[in-house]
Amino acid sequence: MVTNLPEKAKAKWAEATVARDPAKKLQLLREFYSSFPKHKGTEKLEMSIKRQMASLEEELERIKTRRKGSSRLEWAIKKGEITQLAIVGTLHTSISFFNLLARSDIKSHETLMRPILGVFEGLDVQFQLIVAPFDRGISEEKLERFMSLSRNTDGILIVLGHEPLDYVKDVIDWFELHNIDIRSDHPKVEIISTPSGGIRMVGSSDFCSKKDIVDFLSGYKIRNAIIKITRDSNLDDVESALFGRILKKAILISLRRDRINELKALIPNVIFFDSSINKDVFASYILERLGLIRVYTKGVGEEPERRPLIMKKGVKAIDIAENVHKDLARFFQYAKVWRKDELDGVRVGKSFELKDGDVIEIRAL
Repeated sequence: MVTNLPEKAKAKWAEATVARDPAKKLQLLREFYSSFPKHKGTEKLEMSIKRQMASLEEELERIKTRRKGSSRLEWAIKKGEITQLAIVGTLHTSISFFNLLARSDIKSHETLMRPILGVFEGLDVQFQLIVAPFDRGISEEKLERFMSLSRNTDGILIVLGHEPLDYVKDVIDWFELHNIDIRSDHPKVEIISTPSGGIRMVGSSDFCSKKDIVDFLSGYKIRNAIIKITRDSNLDDVESALFGRILKKAILISLRRDRINELKALIPNVIFFDSSINKDVFASYILERLGLIRVYTKGVGEEPERRPLIMKKGVKAIDIAENVHKDLARFFQYAKVWRKDELDGVRVGKSFELKDGDVIEIRAL
């Protein structure tokens, strides 16, 4: 059921969404949080706002720390170009799986003291691993830190050893409480703010009309936006998107083969894993689940780079040029692409769509 917030709270939220200064935005979010009643029906909203406030507090603390020149270790990991994966499981299982993939020997107590990072490599791709256990034996404060780490990664690896199946349900509920969907392939609703044009709909719902959506958003002073919506979505989904709901691609990894079928009823993307699995096969499954491909670049008359670019499916030749250097895109003439098992490169234009494993050589003026 859609949260029935007071008009005062809706107005405060509208103020908070347009604020650009982190300190001002944090102040407005605190005022918004205090302006509505707290009960069972507002749990997800409360958690979402708390998360946003915590993120702003961390941002302000980082600014303060940089000014002071402090080197204090933070529970925040800068997002780089490398694909990041959070390993979620009980404390023991997540650490064991991390050590297996990263070939390390991290102890459980170290996980509670600082962010634990490692690297797994397969198919010439490096994945940064982040330990983010979900374990009721861990304090709420630490669990929130691990949730924050998970939220900022590219994907989630949920690892199940001998824990009961209900553990997976608890993990799903934990992410849901934080307004994160780990079971879907595509978001039900996306809200894209625009400077003008009114409310424009892409798609339609079987459960609410455009008028229902426009009226709902108007209550939050939203007059201009593009709303992407699926047929099975409703106003609850619109509200979740409004308050920052995100989709996070997840893979459920079972360390026991006999549980695969039961687990697929909880999360469709389930694989069995043991120490004998081929690392390239595992890397391929991760890339496929995240919708990523490998593209190898090469200079004229040179061998392809050893490390590929990791790009979203559907990437085009001009996108690769832009990624390598803006001048390559600006002065793009054509590209040559070598596909698997093909000896001769094919001349292609800007809009040519690349596939996993392609080698591309860009020719510019």
